[in-house]
Amino acid sequence: MKKAIYAANNYLMKIALLLILLMMFVTVADILGRAFIKPIPGVFEMTRYSMAVIIFTALGYSQIHKVHIAIDIVVTRLPILCQRIISVILYLLAVVAFSLCFWQMLIYAKRLIDSGLITTVLRTPVFPFVLISAVGILFFVLVLLTDLIDAVKALKKGGEKP
Repeated sequence: MKKAIYAANNYLMKIALLLILLMMFVTVADILGRAFIKPIPGVFEMTRYSMAVIIFTALGYSQIHKVHIAIDIVVTRLPILCQRIISVILYLLAVVAFSLCFWQMLIYAKRLIDSGLITTVLRTPVFPFVLISAVGILFFVLVLLTDLIDAVKALKKGGEKP
């Protein structure tokens, strides 16, 4: 199960990287267009929505590789058992919080579908960006769940060194 979750997050990261690459080319073309011909319409709104997708689809990959910022000056000085208890509590809180975010994103996407909201310049529906972002959060939650399970297993070992 863990391999499937990690593979899906790697795939989502590739989507994020592709969007970054496309954003880079479009932004450069827009800047050159402003300087010599005319700007590309809708670049700002596509960049805005693409950034949301990039951020949310990269969360799970970032969690797998533990590249999020962590300040653990106090926690590292505590006994191993206390560190493991704190780890379980934090993973549990993160799973609950981001599960709620996923749920609310789905509700928001449903509202967007019902209202038919589209972007101003390109007239593109907004809900696909929200749905893809929700999928990114879902896979982030799944990674957090695997980390929570690992933290509980470590806690069962007690105060032993890892």
